[in-house]
Amino acid sequence: MTGIELLVGGWFASPVIKRVLEKAMKYVGGNYKLNKNTEELIDTLTGKLALCQETVKVAERRMINSEHLAVWLNKLKRVVYDAEDVLDDMEAKSIKDQVEGKNMVSKFASSSLSVIKNMFLPDGNHKSLNEVVDKLNELCAENTNFLNLVNMNIMDEPNDLKLSAQRETISRPLEKMKLYGRQQEYFDLILEMILHPDTKSSEKKKQKYNNRGLLVIPIVGMGGVGKTALAQAVYNNPEVQQIFKLKAWISVSYIFDIKLVLRKLIQSLSVVPRFDLMTLEDLLNSLSQIINGLRYLFVLDDICGKIENQWDILYKTLPLGSPGSVVLITTQNQAFANRVGTLGLLMLNPLDTKTLLELLKSFMFGSINAISEEKRNNLEIIGKQIARKLRGLPLAAKIIGNILRSNINEEYWRTISRSEWWNMPEGRSQILPSIAIGYQHLDPCLRQCFAYCSLFPRHSLIDKDRLVQMWIAQNFIHHDSNDARKMEDIGREWFDKLVNMSFFELAGDYNGYVIPNLMYDLAVVVSSDECFFLSDQSNEIPQGVHHLAVDTKNLNVLQQIPRRNHIRSFFYFGYPHVDGMFSTINKILSNMESIRVLDLSYLHMETTKPPKAIENMAHLRFLDLSLTGIKELSQSFPNDHYHLQSLNIQQSALVGGSKLVKLPKGINKLINLRHLNADADTIAQISGIGQLVNLQELDKYRVGETEGNKITELKNLRELSGRLIIMDCENVRSKEEAEQARLPDKKNLNSVALYWTNAQREPNIDKEILEGLKPYEGITELAIRSYMGLSFPDWMTDSNLLQNLQSIYLDSCSDLQVLPPLGQLPSLKRLHISVLNSVKMIDHCLYGIDKTAFPCLTHFIFSNLISCGEWTRPTWISRFFPHLSTLEIRYNVVLTKAPLHCFSASLKVLKILGCYNLTSLNLLPVNNCDMSTSLNTNALMLLEDLVLEDCPGLSIEGDLQSLTNLKRLEIRKCPKLMSNSMHDIINKQKGKSLEVNQAKGLWSLSDLIMDQSLLDNDYHLILGRLPSLRFLRCEGSEQFTRDQTLWFQELTSLQELSIRYSEITELPSSLVTLPSLRKLELKFCSHLESLPENGIPASLLELDVENCFYKLVWRCQPEGEFWPLIAHVPVIRIDGKVIERPQNSAGTSIIRKAWRLATLHRKFWGI
Repeated sequence: MTGIELLVGGWFASPVIKRVLEKAMKYVGGNYKLNKNTEELIDTLTGKLALCQETVKVAERRMINSEHLAVWLNKLKRVVYDAEDVLDDMEAKSIKDQVEGKNMVSKFASSSLSVIKNMFLPDGNHKSLNEVVDKLNELCAENTNFLNLVNMNIMDEPNDLKLSAQRETISRPLEKMKLYGRQQEYFDLILEMILHPDTKSSEKKKQKYNNRGLLVIPIVGMGGVGKTALAQAVYNNPEVQQIFKLKAWISVSYIFDIKLVLRKLIQSLSVVPRFDLMTLEDLLNSLSQIINGLRYLFVLDDICGKIENQWDILYKTLPLGSPGSVVLITTQNQAFANRVGTLGLLMLNPLDTKTLLELLKSFMFGSINAISEEKRNNLEIIGKQIARKLRGLPLAAKIIGNILRSNINEEYWRTISRSEWWNMPEGRSQILPSIAIGYQHLDPCLRQCFAYCSLFPRHSLIDKDRLVQMWIAQNFIHHDSNDARKMEDIGREWFDKLVNMSFFELAGDYNGYVIPNLMYDLAVVVSSDECFFLSDQSNEIPQGVHHLAVDTKNLNVLQQIPRRNHIRSFFYFGYPHVDGMFSTINKILSNMESIRVLDLSYLHMETTKPPKAIENMAHLRFLDLSLTGIKELSQSFPNDHYHLQSLNIQQSALVGGSKLVKLPKGINKLINLRHLNADADTIAQISGIGQLVNLQELDKYRVGETEGNKITELKNLRELSGRLIIMDCENVRSKEEAEQARLPDKKNLNSVALYWTNAQREPNIDKEILEGLKPYEGITELAIRSYMGLSFPDWMTDSNLLQNLQSIYLDSCSDLQVLPPLGQLPSLKRLHISVLNSVKMIDHCLYGIDKTAFPCLTHFIFSNLISCGEWTRPTWISRFFPHLSTLEIRYNVVLTKAPLHCFSASLKVLKILGCYNLTSLNLLPVNNCDMSTSLNTNALMLLEDLVLEDCPGLSIEGDLQSLTNLKRLEIRKCPKLMSNSMHDIINKQKGKSLEVNQAKGLWSLSDLIMDQSLLDNDYHLILGRLPSLRFLRCEGSEQFTRDQTLWFQELTSLQELSIRYSEITELPSSLVTLPSLRKLELKFCSHLESLPENGIPASLLELDVENCFYKLVWRCQPEGEFWPLIAHVPVIRIDGKVIERPQNSAGTSIIRKAWRLATLHRKFWGI
């Protein structure tokens, strides 16, 4: 053992000893009736553990330079782990006796308690316990010498041993900090490189960019300098968010795998995950379908190693999006960045000391103000000394700053400043001193939790709740009986502390966490004698490893795993389909009898059952078999896993063809189970699920009619948290039976859904059942489906009971006639009602009697209310939906009236679809409106998205230019759109440039979709100037008139023009004047046979021709007559195929000059 591994040898031992000592103490003091020999062994065990703990407490406080001591600590850990196995066997026997006691008939119930108290160890366990005590005796004989070796002069020791760091308790990550010292780089990246790349002065760089129309921008710098933070700031910039239609953030591993990168991109961009994409061609085809010509921003964070060849393949195969698509890279490899950057690179240097000190201060003091000026000055002097040691790295400032803020004590700060780690020779450790100090000053339990994460692949996405379950399974989280919090709550708080200390960070799209590269290096080092990640590139597995992860498809690599081992965690991250992998894994697992955590979710099962070796894993606490294709669990499964806490057997129809997993009888014996993830039909097989009293996660429960599956099984499940969906509520027989579910007692639930089926039944019974299913008053989300009552019970009208409710979903309540007064709920933000066939009016019944209706509601959707004719506003209501921003009215076919004018103060998104009889239209998008109606635009000042479609009688009153916030406008099939007053404006505009009316226009409009109903009547002229228009689609037009041509040339910001389903024979001649146009799309233009004689814009990066006149297709080929006109365009796609360029084609400028000379020659001679 050498280097840094030696220095931190004691950091993993302390929490292990602490938890085993606590377990052993349970059997001391008369809690259990032990035989004399067992009692003596337990007493000796606790005494020796306490003695060893003192040595470890001293050793873990500083660097360990003695290899002998490090070896002693490792021996101690192995013995302590053995002791834990024996104690867990004792606990399993206790649980088994408890379960069997519960199943006895009532006359034996009282004696069952004494059975639990009596503890007689089998011979095998007694022998193991005796061996553990003997080994501890040997180690303790050496203890005195080692205690002298590591013992320091406490009086001379820096006071970090005496001062307790009282850390702030933070339940969520800190707010984003500003970019200290990076403002110039930020604006260069946003304004010059991404939003306006054509402003770059270097023609060479422009040409390089134009090769594929794809920007590749590397951010380069050493680890911890802030590359990822800058990329995140860019990624979340509002203007960037608006421009790029697709965005994805991918953390790249050390081993750059093209398939893995593509799979991550697809996973990030897809709503439904894909498990069936195996080949590179499948992945590329899937990604191409998702991109579909859209402009995208992909961030590839932390590219490391030599990946040039792999990158070239990825770059050439990456599907083309809209011109201006960007791949943003962060890397430490400057040579690689220089080669791949299309507009150069952005180099991040360490911050100067002054800037870094300002950053450090922001973390050191945070929002702390209760400090005297003198003390603050003294602390700043120490902080300045520390800042000089941070090498200009923002990450180091954040870590050390958070440590300092945890204890505002001058002596403690001086201790940090004088730490031995600052003097560590650079060649001895790959870890920055600031990171090592940050880790050293964590609580020992937090150190252990973080080090465990070295088992995950570098840059993998980490789910917080799942990781916390693993920590609990490994007994890392200690729970005081006086603490009302659950272990999961404690674990999440610990995780948030590690996030705030930068040991974890949010992934780019905030759907998980990743470990920063430098922190991952730390985790690997400090866990080197505990955890090992086995891959094709790894070395031999060290002796004594207790946690193992595997990522390989090479069966020979797996042969390194020793036959006899004490593995307590096993993760398989390899390839799902590898011949022989299932049987090899099964053989390996057969030797892992001490295992606590087993994750096989990446392994495809070759049989209907999981590996048989799992049956012998008596200590198993966390088991993940999700998406493995299993069909059933073995009959002995419940009897073998009394310790099990988390079971995930959720399957997908895409893997194995079915979600159902057949369960054995007796699953309800697993009384320690806390988390159960499975399909509703799978869970429905568990008879007596109510005995799983520790269960916290039960997403869906299907109510049955037989004993053991009734609603009453929920009675004792008081720990349920998060969301609970109760299905088949029609099987509840009475209100009294419903009340036995005791939903009001389940105070950890925040979302409750109650679903009936469409089975025939008496309407009144549903109201009684719902009365008995009253939830806990603190829930924030409620959903009710297929309820057949005529009205709701009283609790649905109680605003005090539902005062915390934020979302309500009412669906398919076909007999409901009266809506409850939801408008009085003070916290309600989202309301969705649909398929309420008997509701005839939305009126005061929904609003209640107060003067304010829906004080906090922001989203209101009501659809398919087939009998609802009116939506009214009572006169007494003074504040009507005051914060409503999104309103959707869908397919309410008899609705004739709606108070849409009342929402003008806040409404930003409005969608009205299929409301054929609606005649009062003050606000819109409108679809399928047959009536002759008018749209008043004067009340739409905040509207951002307006869609008018298939409304033949609709006309506009007012000026569209009053919609100053409008960003997207879509108009189709509205031939009578303009009122008489608007025609005068149109006639005045004809034949004139828009410059005559520069002050008017839709200045915010960026996207416009229109058809011939707008173009043919010259209605487009009332739009005025469109200086921000970037996307324009014209559909169904016949020819472009002179006025339309003049209008086109004013669109100076237009980047993408799409002409579809048109009968035009030629394009407008003003096309060439559009300076920003990057993509031209011509689709289904069956009569178009030529391009403009004066050319197409020089800025064009992509030309896409699909299903057009065959003459145009032929003329755009390399041998066609239009090729000189379009040869400068980097990407030419015809009917979905990218045109290959001739190998001997001349330079762009020569081709264009030749084409211009030929054009002049034809004009001169009249050819």
